[in-house]
Formats: sequence, C-alpha cells, structure tokens
Amino acid sequence: MTGPLVRWLAWISPKTRGMLLNKAFSLMSVVGHTFLFSTSRLASLRASVQGYLSSDVHLSDNDILTALLSMVIAQSQAEYKRDSASASYLSSLASYLFPSMYEPDSSFVTQVVIDTRPRLKGLSAAKYTGNSVLTRCLVNSMESLTSGITEQSLAPIAKGVRQLVNGVDSQYIGEYVDTLHKDLLRFMCPATYAFTKTTMLLSNQSRLPSYKADFGNGIPTWVSSVRAFFPNFSSIMPAPPLTGGYVVYISMAERAMAKLLQNEFWMSTNDMLY
Repeated sequence: MTGPLVRWLAWISPKTRGMLLNKAFSLMSVVGHTFLFSTSRLASLRASVQGYLSSDVHLSDNDILTALLSMVIAQSQAEYKRDSASASYLSSLASYLFPSMYEPDSSFVTQVVIDTRPRLKGLSAAKYTGNSVLTRCLVNSMESLTSGITEQSLAPIAKGVRQLVNGVDSQYIGEYVDTLHKDLLRFMCPATYAFTKTTMLLSNQSRLPSYKADFGNGIPTWVSSVRAFFPNFSSIMPAPPLTGGYVVYISMAERAMAKLLQNEFWMSTNDMLY
C-alpha cells in the first residue's frame, strides 16, 4: 500500500506527522485498561489449547496471549461496528476521517512487534539499547476470530502466531531492511493500514528486565503502559516479581472497550486491575 496518504505521511516531517496523528487520536474517545494474567491461569489455558494441536507444535505464553488478544479485540471491534452501522458518518469527524472504525472487514490484521536482537548474531551480546524491532503482520479472517472464543478456536490462531514468529530469522530481517531501503515510503504502510482496516498493534515487552532498571531512585515497584494510548493497541509486560505472570494493557475506542469487558471468556482468563 503506497497510495497518496502513505506518500504524504512519509513526506511530512516526523514532528508534523506526530502532531497530526495525536490530533486524530484525540478525536476518538479512547480508553485503556490493564489486566493481570497469573502464571497458573495462563499455564492452564496454554495446556488446554495445546491439546488441540499436534505434538510437534509447542506454544509459548506469547502465542496464547497474542491469539487471545487478536480474537477478543476483533470480536469487540466487530460488535462495535455493528452497533454503529446505523449512525451517520457525518455526525462525527472521527468517523469521517477513519471509516475503518465503522465499516466491516473480512480480515483482521495483528501487527506483531518482534525484537530482532536475539535473532541477529552478536547484537544481543553488544547490549544494543535502541529500538531494534520490526513489525510482521498476522492476517486472519474475521470469521475465524469472531465465531466465539474457546480453547479449540484459539488453537489454530496460536499456531499461526508461532509460525509467524519462527519465520523471523536473520535472512528475513535482512530482506525486511533491504525493502525499506529500496522504498522508504513503506515504513508508513503499517500505520496507514490501521486507518483503513481493522487491525491491532501488539508489543510484547515481557522479556525486558523492567523490574531491574534503576535510574537513581531504586528499582520500580510497578511498571505499566500509559493510561490511554491509541485505538487497538496492546502491550504485554512482566508482572511484579512477587506476583508473577503478565500485565496486559489494551487501549481501544470507548464503546469497543465496553464490548471487550462484556466478553465472558476474556474476563475469565485474567483479573482487571484498572
């Protein structure tokens, strides 16, 4: 996708681009909530989902959480759009600028942020601290994600996540970088895609030593994302060491979030913190 919007967003300065995107997001009523997944509850869910796959597929916590987030956010968005279908597009500037918030899609894209450091020889040992990541898209049909969340329906989605992550090796990273160098406009494609399709951006930061970082005032007692970010964003972070498990943050349009909080399967897998 390198249409006029992509080219224009890539052409303007980063400062202007950030200001415009922040303004656009401010037009939407976005809320954020944080959920705690305990080690034992997630292990039980992973074991149940694993039972629907062949023995040669080994799922990680990330595979389960990514699949579950994809399904619950896709379902919440679909229900939200159905409820909004009768509303006038012109009644809201946000709905006019971002029709993807209201029009149904046949597919759902999970943009998975992947750390390249452990996949490049020597980079991890060099303790590179920059944002050495890339984004890879997992595409599922809306039908497969919105038919209801069960351990069985989660299984093929989680398997797809495992295959997606396994496919990112040094060769893939090299080709990814080469593609961006050949056409610098492509770095704006994922962001622009989010304006035209139903999608989610997911960043898993649970491997980072967040509770060991000391900037002069001691190690933190609590680490989390900001209270409200942009629509359909999720991050996975480590829970405090004495608690264990994962803290999952989600930001969505307010009415879509209301649908998520009514999802019985989702709410049974975690405890909402705030």
